[in-house]
Amino acid sequence: MARKSFALVATATALALTFAAGTAHAQTANLGSAIRNAADELSAGMEPDTRVAVISMRADSMRMSAHLLDEMIMAFVDTQRFLVVNRAQLELVAAELHLGLDGWIDDATAQSIGRLAGVQFIFTGAFEPFGDIYRLRIQAIEVETAIIRRIHVANVRNDAVVSTLLGAAGREPPRRAPRDPDQPGVNWLSMEVSYTSGLLPNFLAHGQGVGIRYKRDINELFSMGGVLLYNFPGDSGILVTARFFLGGSPFYLEGGLGFGIGAWEAPPGDEHIYAGVMLSLGTGARLGGRTGGFFVNPFATVFPLVPDPGDTRFRVGIGVGRAW
Repeated sequence: MARKSFALVATATALALTFAAGTAHAQTANLGSAIRNAADELSAGMEPDTRVAVISMRADSMRMSAHLLDEMIMAFVDTQRFLVVNRAQLELVAAELHLGLDGWIDDATAQSIGRLAGVQFIFTGAFEPFGDIYRLRIQAIEVETAIIRRIHVANVRNDAVVSTLLGAAGREPPRRAPRDPDQPGVNWLSMEVSYTSGLLPNFLAHGQGVGIRYKRDINELFSMGGVLLYNFPGDSGILVTARFFLGGSPFYLEGGLGFGIGAWEAPPGDEHIYAGVMLSLGTGARLGGRTGGFFVNPFATVFPLVPDPGDTRFRVGIGVGRAW
Protein backbone atom coordinates (compact mmCIF):
# COMPACT_ATOMS: atom_id res chain seq x y z
CA MET A 1 0.00 0.00 0.00
CA ALA A 2 2.81 2.37 0.91
CA ARG A 3 4.60 1.76 -2.38
CA LYS A 4 1.39 2.34 -4.38
CA SER A 5 0.77 5.59 -2.52
CA PHE A 6 4.33 6.70 -3.17
CA ALA A 7 3.90 5.95 -6.88
CA LEU A 8 0.71 8.03 -6.95
CA VAL A 9 2.46 10.91 -5.20
CA ALA A 10 5.44 10.73 -7.57
CA THR A 11 3.19 10.60 -10.63
CA ALA A 12 1.14 13.58 -9.48
CA THR A 13 4.30 15.57 -8.82
CA ALA A 14 5.76 14.71 -12.22
CA LEU A 15 2.53 15.72 -13.98
CA ALA A 16 2.45 19.02 -12.11
CA LEU A 17 6.05 19.79 -13.06
CA THR A 18 5.36 18.84 -16.69
CA PHE A 19 2.31 21.11 -16.79
CA ALA A 20 4.27 23.99 -15.26
CA ALA A 21 7.09 23.53 -17.72
CA GLY A 22 4.66 23.39 -20.61
CA THR A 23 2.93 26.57 -19.49
CA ALA A 24 6.21 28.44 -19.15
CA HIS A 25 7.31 27.32 -22.59
CA ALA A 26 4.02 28.39 -24.14
CA GLN A 27 4.69 32.01 -23.21
CA THR A 28 7.58 32.36 -25.66
CA ALA A 29 8.84 30.02 -28.39
CA ASN A 30 11.66 29.89 -30.87
CA LEU A 31 10.86 31.06 -34.39
CA GLY A 32 10.51 27.58 -35.91
CA SER A 33 8.09 26.40 -33.23
CA ALA A 34 6.05 29.61 -33.49
CA ILE A 35 5.60 29.10 -37.24
CA ARG A 36 4.56 25.46 -36.88
CA ASN A 37 2.13 26.30 -34.09
CA ALA A 38 0.63 29.08 -36.22
CA ALA A 39 0.06 26.72 -39.16
CA ASP A 40 -1.59 24.12 -36.91
CA GLU A 41 -3.91 26.62 -35.25
CA LEU A 42 -4.87 28.47 -38.43
CA SER A 43 -5.63 25.22 -40.26
CA ALA A 44 -7.88 23.83 -37.53
CA GLY A 45 -11.49 23.56 -38.67
CA MET A 46 -10.82 24.36 -42.33
CA GLU A 47 -12.14 22.05 -45.02
CA PRO A 48 -9.61 19.61 -46.50
CA ASP A 49 -7.97 20.73 -49.76
CA THR A 50 -8.78 24.38 -49.17
CA ARG A 51 -6.81 26.43 -51.69
CA VAL A 52 -4.69 29.04 -49.91
CA ALA A 53 -1.78 31.41 -50.47
CA VAL A 54 0.74 33.08 -48.15
CA ILE A 55 0.89 36.59 -49.64
CA SER A 56 3.13 38.68 -47.40
CA MET A 57 5.00 38.68 -44.11
CA ARG A 58 6.19 42.10 -43.01
CA ALA A 59 9.47 42.30 -41.09
CA ASP A 60 12.33 44.75 -40.54
CA SER A 61 14.59 42.91 -42.99
CA MET A 62 14.01 41.35 -46.40
CA ARG A 63 15.84 38.23 -45.26
CA MET A 64 13.47 37.70 -42.33
CA SER A 65 10.43 38.40 -44.52
CA ALA A 66 11.53 35.85 -47.12
CA HIS A 67 12.31 33.30 -44.41
CA LEU A 68 8.86 33.71 -42.86
CA LEU A 69 7.17 33.31 -46.25
CA ASP A 70 9.09 30.16 -47.13
CA GLU A 71 8.65 28.58 -43.69
CA MET A 72 4.93 29.40 -43.52
CA ILE A 73 4.36 27.81 -46.95
CA MET A 74 6.18 24.64 -45.87
CA ALA A 75 4.32 24.55 -42.55
CA PHE A 76 0.93 24.81 -44.30
CA VAL A 77 1.92 22.07 -46.75
CA ASP A 78 2.95 19.85 -43.82
CA THR A 79 -0.54 20.12 -42.29
CA GLN A 80 -1.82 18.17 -45.34
CA ARG A 81 -5.05 20.13 -45.22
CA PHE A 82 -4.31 22.84 -47.79
CA LEU A 83 -3.56 23.20 -51.47
CA VAL A 84 -0.90 25.89 -51.20
CA VAL A 85 -0.15 28.13 -54.20
CA ASN A 86 3.59 28.34 -54.74
CA ARG A 87 5.59 31.55 -54.73
CA ALA A 88 6.33 31.56 -58.47
CA GLN A 89 2.64 31.55 -59.37
CA LEU A 90 1.93 34.39 -56.97
CA GLU A 91 4.71 36.46 -58.52
CA LEU A 92 3.16 36.00 -61.96
CA VAL A 93 -0.20 37.16 -60.62
CA ALA A 94 1.42 40.14 -58.89
CA ALA A 95 3.21 41.06 -62.13
CA GLU A 96 -0.18 41.28 -63.90
CA LEU A 97 -1.16 43.86 -61.30
CA HIS A 98 2.18 45.63 -61.77
CA LEU A 99 3.12 44.79 -58.20
CA GLY A 100 6.10 43.17 -56.53
CA LEU A 101 5.88 40.77 -53.62
CA ASP A 102 9.09 42.02 -52.05
CA GLY A 103 7.55 44.95 -50.20
CA TRP A 104 4.61 45.34 -47.85
CA ILE A 105 1.22 44.59 -49.41
CA ASP A 106 -1.96 45.94 -47.86
CA ASP A 107 -4.98 43.70 -47.28
CA ALA A 108 -6.96 45.03 -50.25
CA THR A 109 -4.09 44.33 -52.66
CA ALA A 110 -3.48 40.93 -51.09
CA GLN A 111 -7.15 40.14 -51.63
CA SER A 112 -6.86 41.08 -55.31
CA ILE A 113 -3.82 38.81 -55.71
CA GLY A 114 -5.68 36.00 -53.98
CA ARG A 115 -8.72 36.39 -56.21
CA LEU A 116 -6.63 36.26 -59.40
CA ALA A 117 -4.74 33.24 -58.03
CA GLY A 118 -8.04 31.44 -57.46
CA VAL A 119 -7.58 30.82 -53.74
CA GLN A 120 -10.16 30.78 -50.97
CA PHE A 121 -8.00 32.14 -48.18
CA ILE A 122 -4.91 34.31 -48.05
CA PHE A 123 -2.49 34.69 -45.14
CA THR A 124 -0.70 37.88 -44.27
CA GLY A 125 1.35 38.70 -41.22
CA ALA A 126 3.96 40.76 -39.45
CA PHE A 127 7.02 40.15 -37.27
CA GLU A 128 7.67 43.08 -34.94
CA PRO A 129 9.66 43.95 -31.79
CA PHE A 130 7.62 43.61 -28.60
CA GLY A 131 9.53 44.59 -25.47
CA ASP A 132 12.45 42.22 -25.00
CA ILE A 133 11.00 39.69 -27.46
CA TYR A 134 9.31 39.67 -30.87
CA ARG A 135 5.67 39.16 -31.79
CA LEU A 136 4.53 37.10 -34.78
CA ARG A 137 1.02 37.94 -35.98
CA ILE A 138 -0.66 36.04 -38.83
CA GLN A 139 -4.22 36.43 -40.09
CA ALA A 140 -6.38 34.33 -42.38
CA ILE A 141 -8.53 36.43 -44.76
CA GLU A 142 -11.41 35.01 -46.76
CA VAL A 143 -10.87 36.18 -50.35
CA GLU A 144 -14.52 36.30 -51.36
CA THR A 145 -15.69 38.50 -48.46
CA ALA A 146 -12.43 40.07 -47.17
CA ILE A 147 -13.46 38.94 -43.69
CA ILE A 148 -10.64 38.10 -41.29
CA ARG A 149 -11.56 34.58 -40.24
CA ARG A 150 -8.76 33.88 -37.79
CA ILE A 151 -5.75 35.57 -36.16
CA HIS A 152 -2.79 33.85 -34.54
CA VAL A 153 -0.37 35.74 -32.28
CA ALA A 154 2.82 34.25 -30.82
CA ASN A 155 5.67 35.61 -28.74
CA VAL A 156 9.08 34.69 -30.19
CA ARG A 157 12.35 34.63 -28.28
CA ASN A 158 15.07 37.02 -29.39
CA ASP A 159 17.73 34.40 -30.01
CA ALA A 160 20.69 34.03 -32.36
CA VAL A 161 18.50 32.81 -35.27
CA VAL A 162 16.24 35.85 -35.11
CA SER A 163 19.21 38.19 -34.74
CA THR A 164 20.90 36.68 -37.80
CA LEU A 165 17.80 36.88 -40.00
CA LEU A 166 17.12 40.49 -39.01
CA GLY A 167 20.74 41.53 -39.47
CA ALA A 168 21.34 45.22 -38.81
CA ALA A 169 17.63 45.69 -38.07
CA GLY A 170 17.78 43.18 -35.22
CA ARG A 171 18.82 43.49 -31.64
CA GLU A 172 21.64 41.61 -29.98
CA PRO A 173 20.10 38.59 -28.21
CA PRO A 174 20.37 38.85 -24.42
CA ARG A 175 23.39 37.17 -22.92
CA ARG A 176 23.36 35.58 -19.51
CA ALA A 177 25.44 37.71 -17.20
CA PRO A 178 27.98 35.88 -15.06
CA ARG A 179 26.83 35.39 -11.52
CA ASP A 180 28.19 37.84 -8.98
CA PRO A 181 30.54 35.77 -6.79
CA ASP A 182 29.21 37.61 -3.75
CA GLN A 183 25.67 36.39 -4.47
CA PRO A 184 24.51 32.81 -3.80
CA GLY A 185 22.97 30.44 -6.34
CA VAL A 186 19.22 30.98 -6.65
CA ASN A 187 18.00 27.49 -7.70
CA TRP A 188 19.20 24.28 -6.09
CA LEU A 189 18.27 20.80 -7.37
CA SER A 190 19.66 17.65 -5.76
CA MET A 191 19.29 13.90 -5.41
CA GLU A 192 19.53 12.45 -1.89
CA VAL A 193 20.49 9.11 -0.36
CA SER A 194 19.79 8.50 3.30
CA TYR A 195 19.47 6.07 6.17
CA THR A 196 16.27 6.08 8.19
CA SER A 197 15.74 4.59 11.64
CA GLY A 198 12.57 4.51 13.70
CA LEU A 199 12.42 5.96 17.18
CA LEU A 200 10.48 4.51 20.08
CA PRO A 201 8.20 2.60 19.99
CA ASN A 202 9.16 1.33 16.51
CA PHE A 203 12.97 1.43 16.54
CA LEU A 204 13.08 -1.77 14.46
CA ALA A 205 11.77 0.14 11.38
CA HIS A 206 14.88 1.19 9.47
CA GLY A 207 16.38 1.14 5.99
CA GLN A 208 17.91 3.13 3.15
CA GLY A 209 16.11 5.94 1.39
CA VAL A 210 16.18 8.20 -1.65
CA GLY A 211 14.79 11.63 -2.43
CA ILE A 212 14.74 14.51 -4.87
CA ARG A 213 14.77 18.09 -3.61
CA TYR A 214 14.35 21.55 -5.14
CA LYS A 215 15.05 24.80 -3.29
CA ARG A 216 14.91 28.45 -4.31
CA ASP A 217 16.62 31.19 -2.35
CA ILE A 218 14.43 34.06 -1.24
CA ASN A 219 17.37 36.00 0.17
CA GLU A 220 20.68 35.35 1.92
CA LEU A 221 18.98 33.90 5.00
CA PHE A 222 15.86 32.14 3.74
CA SER A 223 14.91 29.60 1.07
CA MET A 224 11.84 27.55 0.19
CA GLY A 225 11.17 24.44 -1.86
CA GLY A 226 10.01 20.87 -1.68
CA VAL A 227 11.20 17.28 -1.35
CA LEU A 228 9.84 13.96 -2.58
CA LEU A 229 11.21 11.06 -0.54
CA TYR A 230 10.96 7.31 -0.12
CA ASN A 231 12.49 5.33 2.74
CA PHE A 232 12.65 1.54 2.62
CA PRO A 233 10.78 -0.55 3.51
CA GLY A 234 7.60 1.50 3.56
CA ASP A 235 7.85 5.25 4.22
CA SER A 236 7.08 7.86 1.57
CA GLY A 237 6.17 11.51 1.56
CA ILE A 238 6.09 14.84 -0.18
CA LEU A 239 6.75 18.04 1.75
CA VAL A 240 7.03 21.78 1.30
CA THR A 241 10.08 22.93 3.23
CA ALA A 242 11.64 26.18 4.41
CA ARG A 243 15.24 26.76 5.48
CA PHE A 244 16.74 29.47 7.65
CA PHE A 245 20.50 29.94 7.32
CA LEU A 246 22.24 30.93 10.51
CA GLY A 247 23.90 34.30 10.02
CA GLY A 248 24.21 33.74 6.27
CA SER A 249 26.45 30.69 6.90
CA PRO A 250 26.06 27.35 5.03
CA PHE A 251 24.42 25.82 8.14
CA TYR A 252 20.64 25.90 8.36
CA LEU A 253 17.54 24.91 10.30
CA GLU A 254 14.67 23.41 8.31
CA GLY A 255 10.96 22.86 8.81
CA GLY A 256 8.62 20.96 6.51
CA LEU A 257 4.92 20.22 6.10
CA GLY A 258 3.31 17.73 3.75
CA PHE A 259 1.71 14.31 3.40
CA GLY A 260 3.30 10.98 4.24
CA ILE A 261 2.77 7.30 4.77
CA GLY A 262 4.58 5.18 7.36
CA ALA A 263 4.60 1.45 7.96
CA TRP A 264 6.14 -0.76 10.63
CA GLU A 265 5.66 -4.22 12.07
CA ALA A 266 4.96 -4.82 15.74
CA PRO A 267 5.01 -7.69 16.42
CA PRO A 268 6.79 -9.02 13.29
CA GLY A 269 4.24 -9.99 10.68
CA ASP A 270 1.64 -7.53 12.00
CA GLU A 271 2.07 -4.48 9.74
CA HIS A 272 0.80 -1.09 10.90
CA ILE A 273 0.28 1.63 8.30
CA TYR A 274 -0.19 5.31 9.08
CA ALA A 275 -1.08 7.98 6.56
CA GLY A 276 -1.58 11.66 7.20
CA VAL A 277 0.11 14.99 7.68
CA MET A 278 3.90 14.81 7.86
CA LEU A 279 5.88 17.31 9.92
CA SER A 280 9.66 17.52 9.73
CA LEU A 281 12.37 19.35 11.64
CA GLY A 282 15.99 19.20 10.63
CA THR A 283 19.38 20.74 10.21
CA GLY A 284 22.26 20.48 7.77
CA ALA A 285 24.80 22.34 5.70
CA ARG A 286 24.79 23.39 2.04
CA LEU A 287 28.39 23.29 0.83
CA GLY A 288 29.38 24.81 -2.52
CA GLY A 289 27.16 26.08 -5.31
CA ARG A 290 27.10 29.68 -4.14
CA THR A 291 28.11 30.98 -7.57
CA GLY A 292 26.54 28.10 -9.50
CA GLY A 293 27.77 24.59 -10.18
CA PHE A 294 27.75 21.52 -7.96
CA PHE A 295 27.12 21.37 -4.22
CA VAL A 296 26.69 18.79 -1.47
CA ASN A 297 24.16 18.86 1.36
CA PRO A 298 24.61 16.65 4.44
CA PHE A 299 21.45 16.70 6.58
CA ALA A 300 19.54 15.14 9.48
CA THR A 301 15.78 15.34 10.04
CA VAL A 302 13.10 14.00 12.35
CA PHE A 303 9.62 13.55 10.92
CA PRO A 304 6.52 12.34 12.76
CA LEU A 305 3.27 11.41 11.06
CA VAL A 306 0.04 12.93 12.32
CA PRO A 307 -2.42 11.63 13.61
CA ASP A 308 0.12 9.12 14.96
CA PRO A 309 2.92 11.24 16.46
CA GLY A 310 4.41 8.11 17.98
CA ASP A 311 5.36 6.86 14.51
CA THR A 312 8.48 8.98 14.26
CA ARG A 313 11.54 8.55 12.04
CA PHE A 314 15.09 9.85 12.18
CA ARG A 315 16.63 10.42 8.73
CA VAL A 316 20.29 11.22 8.04
CA GLY A 317 21.84 11.47 4.58
CA ILE A 318 23.54 13.54 1.93
CA GLY A 319 22.35 15.29 -1.20
CA VAL A 320 24.37 16.06 -4.33
CA GLY A 321 23.12 18.54 -6.90
CA ARG A 322 23.62 21.59 -9.01
CA ALA A 323 22.92 25.27 -8.41
CA TRP A 324 22.20 27.94 -11.01
